[in-house]
This record gives sequence, structure tokens and C-alpha cells, in this order.
Amino acid sequence: MAEQWCQRNGVKLADDKIMVDAGVSAYRGKNLKEGAISAFVTAAKAGYIPKGSFLLVESLDRLSRMRTVEVLRIFLDIIHAGVVLVTLGDDGDDERIFRWDDVDEEDLREAIGDMRGNHRFSQKLSRRIRESWEDRTNNARQTGKPIPGNLPAWLYYDANGDLQMEEAKVAIVQWIFDMCISGLGLTAIAQTLNEADVPPLALHKRKKIKNRSNFWTITSVAYLLRYKAVYGDYHPNKADPIPGIFPVIVSKEDFYRAEAARGKRYVTTRGRNGKGYTNMFKGIAKCHYCGEAMNIKNGRNERTPNKPFQFRCKGVGVKTCKHTPWNYDVFETAFLSFVREIDLTAIINGGSESKLAEITRQLQALHGQRMELERNIKTFMDLIRENRTGAKRYASAIDEDQAKLDAINQQAQVLENERNKIQVERRASSELLPIELPRDAKVRAKVAEHIRTVVESVTLKRDGSSRFGSTFTVHFAGGGSRSVYVDYTNPRHPFAVTNSDKSKMADIIPKDAATAAEMREYVLQDIGQEFGWLADHATTDESREAVKDALGKFKDVADTLQGQARELGLIK
Repeated sequence: MAEQWCQRNGVKLADDKIMVDAGVSAYRGKNLKEGAISAFVTAAKAGYIPKGSFLLVESLDRLSRMRTVEVLRIFLDIIHAGVVLVTLGDDGDDERIFRWDDVDEEDLREAIGDMRGNHRFSQKLSRRIRESWEDRTNNARQTGKPIPGNLPAWLYYDANGDLQMEEAKVAIVQWIFDMCISGLGLTAIAQTLNEADVPPLALHKRKKIKNRSNFWTITSVAYLLRYKAVYGDYHPNKADPIPGIFPVIVSKEDFYRAEAARGKRYVTTRGRNGKGYTNMFKGIAKCHYCGEAMNIKNGRNERTPNKPFQFRCKGVGVKTCKHTPWNYDVFETAFLSFVREIDLTAIINGGSESKLAEITRQLQALHGQRMELERNIKTFMDLIRENRTGAKRYASAIDEDQAKLDAINQQAQVLENERNKIQVERRASSELLPIELPRDAKVRAKVAEHIRTVVESVTLKRDGSSRFGSTFTVHFAGGGSRSVYVDYTNPRHPFAVTNSDKSKMADIIPKDAATAAEMREYVLQDIGQEFGWLADHATTDESREAVKDALGKFKDVADTLQGQARELGLIK
């Protein structure tokens, strides 16, 4: 139509400057905010479009179908900028031309009439579409049958009208959830699928949509992991979910385990882990001195291909901390040897024979449900702040979700107690024998994910001036902590392991009296230095005085203990 009009009127069509708003809503005004029309009006008002240029549209509803006053403003902006607005009509017979210099009241009345009619038509169409969806949704709720044409990508109707599953696509979905639960992030999952030449689930639709990628992206993986149709539920927009309307291909427990895994990784492990998944403590390992993250430093090159990885404080790289780095393998070995809450046997063997692994899976699923409910409550709170008129309805929804959240927290506490009991029993069993962890990246990813369900954080400290100076403290998610004094030359056999009361684990102390006395002297000196540092860096005079007072009392106790040790001949 544009080409024909230009030929009839001797006007050159700007082929290289055609602007398209395909699929951008004119009724909601999205085209006026971020579409081509918005860019055109801005350019015209700024003088980038020569006066006397023509803007060709089918009809005024192509500008917008919003309220008349909104469309009129855009209409006047265009012609006031010197652009001639031409409406071609459906068949070219209803052509109308609007110029700022000669537009009259009759032209404006007709234009406003069109704008009003377009908006009313869009309102009516929108209402009919909404009512149609409501009818189809209600029918699905009553019959238990899915809405035709609105099926997940792995479902289809056969020639007889029976619902069928594409097993190959079901296997892809299940593989994606398995990878997520195992500890792989969205990027790693997408890369794995693309490297295996796995086609996207709705590839036949993607080929019809311009600029839609024909491979797996982070967005497509994330969408699938949030898609509740995998466990059978249909969640219509602004309506209660319809449970059990689709066949279950992923259990609800695994759906929420994946949700928990993604949420935990977002908080603690954003960034790449590498193909070998070297650092299993990303995001939870912290420096004892400054609190910054502990990262792996790879110093290997052609001359030192076997140089061990360094586990060092992030602040060391920017010279804000002087923390002595750890050998990463030494730390990992010591951690896995003495944090036996990490059920390596179950992870390596698939987790089928361990009650502890089953409890961990249940806790993971509960954490995923907890995250969803907390998001819902936050959303309702925001709605109350924005819309006071609906506060009563939203408050009722908050109370309902809060009750569910309280029940989940109680269930999680029961499981935590059961897990703690099993861990105490396992402490003295043969399961405590050290296990060699395979270097396989998938196994390591599973172990890392398991660690994050058990451990809140780990603080590392390394004082190279003493053989007792390599220590780390584990802070458990359920409360309690454990400190391990590592023998750097033999990380499977520490100098000491001490536990807080809540951990209910037996302490390990040096059996050799001389080693125990030497270590005690070092620990006392170290604690004294910690007090000294606090006294120097306290933020207020009152705090400094309190720390100095505690330091004085500590020194008195330390002197007494050392005097007793000398009398017994344990130290010189």
C-alpha cells in the first residue's frame, strides 16, 4: 500500500528507514513507550526528519489504541513537527491527509471520532479475549482436561484427540532438572545441551518467529525450570492453579529442589566454575581476617604445570589483606575428612542407600517451597503498599501463605533434628573412614550443592609462623560450628577439632602431651593477638575499653595456665 501510494504521488519511499512494530501492543501503549512510533516521534520533534516528509499508516489505530487524549497528543506532535500524516485506509479509498498548516476543525472531529472508535473496539476485543480465556480455564478446571492449543512442548493430541507425550522431549526436561539439582548453573546447562546438539523443545515455533534463537539459551533453561506444568499443574494468569491437569514428568519435590539449588547458587556462587568445577566452596568460603571471599588462584604455566592451586583471600589481590594463601587441595581434603555431615558415600553412589541423603533432598525441596512462599508474601506486601483498596484481600492471601510457611519451617526443623541425630550416630561408625572424591566435574558439582544445604559459611585462617596456624571454622546452616586445626603436612589427621555445644560432636585433642601443651600456648597467644587487634580497631571508645578489659582478664588466665604447664614440665 505504501509503495502504490508513493508511485501515485511521485514520492520516494525511504526503504532504508522503514520502522516496524511487529507484535508491539498499540492498545496498552507499549509502542508509544519503546516501539518504532516512539522513536519516530522523538526524531521528528528533534528535527531529524525533514519537514514535509510523509508518515504513511493504514489507519489512526496504528498510532495507538489508547485513550483518545493520548492518541491525539501523538497525532498533534507528528503534524506539528512538519510531518504530513497520511492514513491509507483498508483499500486505499479512505485516504486522508493531515498537515499542520491546513488541518481544520472538521479534520480534527473526524480524527477524534476514529480514535474514540478504535479505543472502544480494542476494549471490546480485549474483553472478549479475556472472557474466552476465562471460559476455557473454567472448563479445564471442571473437566480436568488441558486447554486446547495451550499445551507444554512435550505434549500433543493424536489423530483420535488423545493426549500423548513425546518421550524424547520428556527425557530432555528430566535431564535439565537433574543437571540443575546436581549443581550445574543455567549457563553450564545450556552449554551442555548445545554441545550435545539437543534441539530446543519448541524449535518448530522458533523458526517462525523473527530473531528467536534456534539453540538453548540461559533464558530458555530458566523458563523451563520455573514451568510448573512439569509436575502437572496449570497456572493461569490471575487465577488459582489447576492441579493435575498435565501428566507428571518431574516430581514436585524435584521441582522445588531445583528451585532451591538455583536460589542458593544465585546468592553464593554467581560466576563460572570452570569445566573441572575446581572450587566447591565458591561463595561460602571467607577470609577469617577481613571477611572477603576465598578464591582459587591458578599459578600454573608451562614451567610449573603441576603447581598446586592457591586458595587465597580476594583482598590479597588488591592488597587490602595479608592473609597467607592455602593449598586448595589441602583445605578440601581436611574439610571433607572432618565435616562428615557431607554424605560423600551417598553422593558418589547416587544417594540411593543413605537416609541422610534422603533427608537432605527433602530439606532441599522444602527450601524451594519456602523461597516461593516468601516471594509471594513480598509481592502481596508490595501490592498493599500500591493499592490500599485491595489491602484486605491481599492480607488474607498473606496470612494463608504465612501459615504454609510456618508449617514448612516446622517440618524442616523436624528433619534437621533427625539429620543431627543421624550425624551423631555416624560420627563413631565405620562411615567416618576418609573417602577419595573423584575428579569428575558432575560428581564435584553434586558435592558442592550438598555442601550448601548443610553449611552456611566457612572461615579460613592461615598463620605461617606456626604449625598450628592453619585452621578453618565451619558454620552450619542449622546452627552450631566446628573448628579444625589442620596439620598442613597431613590434612587427614588434624591437631585438633573443636565443636560448639549445638553440634553434639566429640572433640579431638592431641594425644601427645607435649604437642597439646605447645598448641595450647599457641592458641592462647593467638587469642591474645585477636583481642589486641580488636582493641586497636574498635569503632568507639567504649568498645575499645571493653575489649582492653577483656584482654587484661584473658592475659591473667593465660599466665596462670602457662605457669601450671611449666610446673608440670609440659613446656619450658
